[in-house]
Amino acid sequence: MSTNETSFKPALHVECRMRDTDGFVRPDRVREEVTEWICENFISLRIDQRLENYEELNHGGAIQSISVVGFSGVQEDSLFHRLADVQLDVQAYMLHPYVVDDHVSEVRPGQQHDDELKPKTRTMPLPSANIHGLWESFTTRMGIVIYWLNCIRELTSKVSMTKSQRLDPNIVSWNHLVLLYGPPGTGKSSLSRALAHKLTIRLGKYFLRGKLVEVDPQSLFSRYFGESGQLVAQIFEQINAMADDEACLICVVIDEVETLTSPRERAATGNECGDALRATNQLLTCIDALRHRPNIVLFCTSNMLQAIDSAFVDRIDIKQLVPNPCPRAIYEIFRTCINELLRTGVLVPSKSNNEDPNLNMRPESPLSQSVHDFVLIEPISIPRFAEMEIRLYDQPHAPARKLWIISQKADGLSGRTLRKLPFLALALYTFTEPSTIHEGLYALSLAVEHELRAYNPHDTDLSD
Repeated sequence: MSTNETSFKPALHVECRMRDTDGFVRPDRVREEVTEWICENFISLRIDQRLENYEELNHGGAIQSISVVGFSGVQEDSLFHRLADVQLDVQAYMLHPYVVDDHVSEVRPGQQHDDELKPKTRTMPLPSANIHGLWESFTTRMGIVIYWLNCIRELTSKVSMTKSQRLDPNIVSWNHLVLLYGPPGTGKSSLSRALAHKLTIRLGKYFLRGKLVEVDPQSLFSRYFGESGQLVAQIFEQINAMADDEACLICVVIDEVETLTSPRERAATGNECGDALRATNQLLTCIDALRHRPNIVLFCTSNMLQAIDSAFVDRIDIKQLVPNPCPRAIYEIFRTCINELLRTGVLVPSKSNNEDPNLNMRPESPLSQSVHDFVLIEPISIPRFAEMEIRLYDQPHAPARKLWIISQKADGLSGRTLRKLPFLALALYTFTEPSTIHEGLYALSLAVEHELRAYNPHDTDLSD
């Protein structure tokens, strides 16, 4: 097969999570061995499939799990993907423990206002156990998120491949700047962290490690005139110092960036403090200085795109609207919440097998290519949307079908609200412990109706 034919194949992403062992194990060796093992033993793979029987590999003792996690092609709903039709992208990584460093700048000689100092950066190593699993709550919610992850990965990897002959930023412009904007409560901040986490894994061939740096923009303003710009410069000096380690991918997250980048025209007309103008100017200068750093990606979030200075917007490489979830995305949010409640025993299956069939279906063989070759295994869980449509289209009383009806009803609610409702509904509308899944779904339906009435107090057409 020609190289050109291979280059146009979509990628099938497989993640190999490594154990925290006493001795050092090279991830590239694990990656190569797992890739060869998959190609020799599998014809097709299924999204979300966990691969087994890898213990006999040379590095089998260092492997904790191998999972098929994503597909970069357009057929996101396909259950199976033939290896002959994809580029196999295997990444080996190890999660760092729950470590967070809240950094506070030191007081310079002569300063007397140390009581105003706040933690200005929050750093953690990547990939991190703190945010592991966060990505899965977004991938099925928005296909565009996967598209932008692949886009950022390709841009960063192409720049990293040219380390010996660096791209001239004056000719090829790539500012390493991503903006996620949209209404409050849609998960922009969480999505930024999830993107940083996943990007570190996907770029494992180019960077040995990663670091997440979260900047609090509120802490960059001072009541002392002229100091806000200095604080901005100080933060980016720290980021530049971290980036001196070219084997480390630095992902910076600035939440509510409009705090730092309000239009300078307002300050020029006297409507805002001149110190805010200095801070905006300093931020733009610092962003320009990052262009020569191939190992920095800057993620920003905003609720008000129109409140951001035009010069900052012009520097953004990728702008993505993060809207409220659509009904299908709502189904996935509710599904993950309910499955967690089932896993922990807060919800239990209903007594009637006819009402509550076991819905967790897995392929009987890793070599199978038929969507009908499934076996029912424990524990019970709500299936993904695509699986629900195929397997349960004629079972209106199945929990998954009922959940889909509730999800359509909840259209318009924010992601932050949706994630609270399944657990909150049990407290408000159930009186037994544990509750059955059907009781939980009925309670969720009532909670959705109550929330919609709060959003639309004059809308009386919210009943079943």
